Amino acid sequence: MLKIALSPRSLAFLTVSLIIAALFVILSMWQLSSSDQAATVADPDKDRVKPLSEVIQPGEVATATTADHTVEITGRYVPDSTVVIPGRLYDGAEGYWVVSELVIRDSEESWDAANGPMSMAVARGWVESADQVPAAPSDAVTVAGRFLPPEAPLGDRELPEKELASLSPAQLTNVWNAPLYSGYVAAAAEVPAGEELPVTEQGALAENASVMSAELRDLDIDQQPTDTSLNMLNLFYALEWIVFAGFAVFLWWRFVRDEYLRRQDPQKYFYLEGDYFWDEDAQSFYYWDERDQCYYYFDDQPAATSSSNGASTRENRTHPEHGATHE
Repeated sequence: MLKIALSPRSLAFLTVSLIIAALFVILSMWQLSSSDQAATVADPDKDRVKPLSEVIQPGEVATATTADHTVEITGRYVPDSTVVIPGRLYDGAEGYWVVSELVIRDSEESWDAANGPMSMAVARGWVESADQVPAAPSDAVTVAGRFLPPEAPLGDRELPEKELASLSPAQLTNVWNAPLYSGYVAAAAEVPAGEELPVTEQGALAENASVMSAELRDLDIDQQPTDTSLNMLNLFYALEWIVFAGFAVFLWWRFVRDEYLRRQDPQKYFYLEGDYFWDEDAQSFYYWDERDQCYYYFDDQPAATSSSNGASTRENRTHPEHGATHE
């Protein structure tokens, strides 16, 4: 069997099988990589502070791509614009988010449909009671925080004045009568305009960053919960390609095995009428053809001489006994 496996035809078959198997393994690795890439993981780039204009433009819809980026904005808070959003938790305690309108500096011509400067809804922090809401800074400030997608408006609840059920820019644009970005910013730092924000060497906000009102608790909102699960469909395809690779090698082994068995018992593999014999010199089986009244080697066996029809003939041979070795 080893001799058959090392024959030129068998080695050629093995080479092709290994090439095909290698291609299938590469496809399996690609599918496995795709199953991992499909998972949502934390993006360090979203923690680096960027100007708002590099993340989203006025009038654009906040999407998963723009959400969670840390942005910086310079502008002024509108006096008496502050509203609170009830039902927000901080360390297990229920309280309120404090949200104010920040008019962005030099944004008058950023969006033609606005007919004026753009504003951003800024969640400045958390308080335990609506009576503890501090006034927003009156001077120009630079705010840095995570840009988040809007919440759905909830207007069917009876709430006190200056309270809203959700943080919805679509609702706040009517409350403040101002053009707003489609999302909002959860503030993590405030500094007077012109001062540098506290950032690390990597460009992220430093741990000591905070808003300018001591009464407010920092929101400290991280990126959205990550999904590290694998895509099971891609994982199944990866396993499937491995099976195909193994099958390619199995076909070569089956070829060698069948060739070996055919030589051991040719009558099980050749469906020609007549007796079969083994030629020791030619290392081949041959048979007697009653119609032609001559001997032929099997076509897929090595032969001493070739005839015009692709078979080898044995001229001037006597008919040996069945199963005998021809001398």
